[in-house]
Amino acid sequence: MTRGIGGFVRSIAVPEPPTLRKGASVVVRMMLVGAALSVVVFTSVALYGIFYRLYVPQLLHESPVYFHYPAPSGAGSSNTTAVVTFVPESDYKFLSTSQAYRVSLELEVPTSDTNQQVGSFMVYLELQTRRGVVVGQSARPAIMQYRSRMVRIMQTAVWAVPLALGLSREAEHLHVELVDVLYDRHFSPITSAHIALSKPLQVYGARLVICAQFSGLRYWMYYWRLPTAIVFIAAAVVWQALLTAGAWSVFESYTARSAGRIESKDAVLSASRSLTGEDTGDHVSDTAHRSRYASASTLTSRKRDRVKRKRRLQLTRGSVSGERDRSVPSVASIEALGEDSHENEHSDADADADADSDSRNVPDS
Repeated sequence: MTRGIGGFVRSIAVPEPPTLRKGASVVVRMMLVGAALSVVVFTSVALYGIFYRLYVPQLLHESPVYFHYPAPSGAGSSNTTAVVTFVPESDYKFLSTSQAYRVSLELEVPTSDTNQQVGSFMVYLELQTRRGVVVGQSARPAIMQYRSRMVRIMQTAVWAVPLALGLSREAEHLHVELVDVLYDRHFSPITSAHIALSKPLQVYGARLVICAQFSGLRYWMYYWRLPTAIVFIAAAVVWQALLTAGAWSVFESYTARSAGRIESKDAVLSASRSLTGEDTGDHVSDTAHRSRYASASTLTSRKRDRVKRKRRLQLTRGSVSGERDRSVPSVASIEALGEDSHENEHSDADADADADSDSRNVPDS
């Protein structure tokens, strides 16, 4: 019984102090919430960056233009031509198929008398694929701004110092809009452009510009980057926080159910162990008592055997005195038998006392 009660008491968990347990749980929850918020914010920023990279294309694509002037002998074409390659051989395309683009040519020409005498001229453009297939073409007129001789003299006088120091030069910038709206094709992307001028023109430098015309969400994401990023990241944080809270609640309910099942199983096991321990203790105590009684009965049987041997010895000694003495017991034999019976009673009492003392001395297990 003592062992069974001890096992039952040990199976009962000692509760922790409520203040410490509550404080530890609050600290753990705060740490988990902070880690979850950090992960949510980081993933939201990463998701917005990936979405911006994939959804908003590059705004400008600029390529220098190097014109080829006709030969002095007049052989070949009389136009001033140039070939611009946008995509190297290792790449496939550079424009987005779902975005509208504008194509223009920017020229920096000197304000010389030769260029003033050229007057109007045509700019031709052909957009080609890698295989040389023309997918777009355009032709637009252009002309330099007219300035009279007096105006040119006055401008030269005003800009005399910068011109003399080399900080400025007598040049004019021409912007020729060639294609207003251009959409690239997925299976035949644009890789090069062919440009031609109808008249020879003195040029300092030229470049072909392809500019994306953003509209809708792309417009807000590119030109209003910070407000759009804040709105998108906040929406992503709220969405992920709701998903995280839902997943956490499901996880907590699942863990609570698992913990309840484990506690119920532990309680059943502890109860069964306690009951088994009590039965075992009772069985051990019964076995001990039986062994003590068996030892006491063994001692009693031994003493009885000694008494019987003594009695037989006395009977053997009395048989020598004759047949009469054997048939009729004498007073001495009667007294001897009385003493033997008295000794037998004392030996039985001593055996019972020894058995009782042994039962008291055996400890309970």
